[in-house]
Amino acid sequence: MTDFGSVWLPQNPQNKVTFAVKCSTNILQKNMATFKAEVYAHQKKKDGTYNIKIRITHNGEKRYLATPYYIYKEDVTHKTFKIKNQHYIDLTDELIKKYRYRCDAWGERLKMVNVDRIVEIVTSEDPEKKFDLDIVAYGRRFVKKLMQEDHEGNAKSYKIAINNLVKFVGRESISIHEINSKFVSDWIEWIKKQPSKKTKGDRAQSLYPSNLRAIHNLAKQEFNDEDSGVIRIPLSPFKKLPKVPSSRKRALEINQVKKIASLGYTCIQQPGNNRFNLAKDVFLLSFALVGMNAVDLYECDLYKNGRITYQRKKTRNRRDDKAEISIKVEPEIEKLVEKYRDPDGKRVFCFYHSYSSVDAFSAALNKGLKKIEKLIKVDDLEFYAARHSWATIARNDADVDKYTVHTALNHVSEDMKATDIYIKKSWDPIDRANRKVLDLVKLELGSLEEPKTEKYKKKLCLSNLPKQK
Repeated sequence: MTDFGSVWLPQNPQNKVTFAVKCSTNILQKNMATFKAEVYAHQKKKDGTYNIKIRITHNGEKRYLATPYYIYKEDVTHKTFKIKNQHYIDLTDELIKKYRYRCDAWGERLKMVNVDRIVEIVTSEDPEKKFDLDIVAYGRRFVKKLMQEDHEGNAKSYKIAINNLVKFVGRESISIHEINSKFVSDWIEWIKKQPSKKTKGDRAQSLYPSNLRAIHNLAKQEFNDEDSGVIRIPLSPFKKLPKVPSSRKRALEINQVKKIASLGYTCIQQPGNNRFNLAKDVFLLSFALVGMNAVDLYECDLYKNGRITYQRKKTRNRRDDKAEISIKVEPEIEKLVEKYRDPDGKRVFCFYHSYSSVDAFSAALNKGLKKIEKLIKVDDLEFYAARHSWATIARNDADVDKYTVHTALNHVSEDMKATDIYIKKSWDPIDRANRKVLDLVKLELGSLEEPKTEKYKKKLCLSNLPKQK
């Protein structure tokens, strides 16, 4: 007797080889999926045909897949109901060959999956079939999803990048297979040559391709299946993007903030908000409310016990606490807050009555700030400078620690998440920090009464007269 693994075989070379092959086949079949075309007598259709099924066996479990092939009783053997029509034998052999090919791509990993996963593998889309994707249409769907999730700022940024891409190629549809390294390089060179507003051009040549890279990566995550070896989008053409230039510092110094507060109002020419006056007031509101963003000033709806509480729109969907923050209204701006209170009480401020959207509100603020920047001799003054200024003055002048500044600005930080779990939330540190900043700046707002022209007064008087019946 000869030892072959754990089996004793006779001293016969021919028997030894035969048994070894049989033993090896049994082990292989136990670990791998097997396929067999079968027809079942009890599954006869009304028209007298039988559907050929592919029986899948894997790890002792079985599943049956229908095929597009139907045969008659004369196509199978009488006793065993095995297929005897060679045409259908060839067709099902080809189908089984395709199934085995897909399973082979999994190699040893196939042992770890169950039979239902085998069914998914063999019935999934043919990886050899030509795949294509319109990256513009895909990107626009992504923008729509961001809008639905209240990520308006990010959605706008991606939309601008997609529109720029469409302008570059001169058409609305772009195959993802067109996006290669040369395409990206040519696009960047084209962006460089386009007329742009001051510093935005330098950032655009990096920001726009970076946004497309994010969309491209999302598509790869969705349509590639590396585990099963299905790579429909093979290229990574964004490895050599130019670095984004450092954003210019938009923070004002203490004396510049004081200059804005000391500016006199301009005359209101006609009913409606004066953009200069509005920009001055709302900029100071934002600064004194710890850099509150325009969208949050526009939408906030809770003012109670001298505090404005809101969930910061930019980060609320990225934080477990919905980015809630509560800011104390300090004495310096109490009258300014009251000036813009919503008479209907639906929101804290009345801005939504005059501006139909936060974009219209922001545009009005930035137009008003263009006039203010000339008076205080600052280039490119934008509304976001109120937030930058508060943070910079708090850290550099008021000696507020960096963690408190970070908390006051309501940022998202992966580094702080674990720590924040153990710390009970308190607004006191933010209140103290804001008090330090305002004590340094010493805002003096003066009268909040806006001068009006005689023409405006006459229109206002006429609009208030009772209507005659």
